[in-house]
Amino acid sequence: HNTILEFRASMDGMYDYIDQPPHFFYVHFLVLLSALYLPLFAIDTAFSTGWGDECILWLDILNGIIVLLQCIFVVGLRSLGTHMIDPYGDDYEDLCVVTYVESTLDTCNTIMNIKRSHRGLFQP
Repeated sequence: HNTILEFRASMDGMYDYIDQPPHFFYVHFLVLLSALYLPLFAIDTAFSTGWGDECILWLDILNGIIVLLQCIFVVGLRSLGTHMIDPYGDDYEDLCVVTYVESTLDTCNTIMNIKRSHRGLFQP
């Protein structure tokens, strides 16, 4: 009985993580990457590919795909950082603490309602 009550009390510990945003450096470094590095990388890639007589179509397409993938990666990390600020919010990706607490309560109630017989077998 005490073990179940201790477990239910420890479930309350999940709420302690609500107000712990990601590190200051993580979010602001990704903002710096998306504001400065990505445009500079795109310009550098465009100049290194060449223009005029040096134009090679397959190299242009390859470099365009590389720039696109890098932009998707950095912007995705930035979006992940903003979603990690509130892990128990109302978004689709967030964890639903209420569901975990309710399922634990149902399981604990089921365990507490089981009576033990004299032979050591459990009976409802």
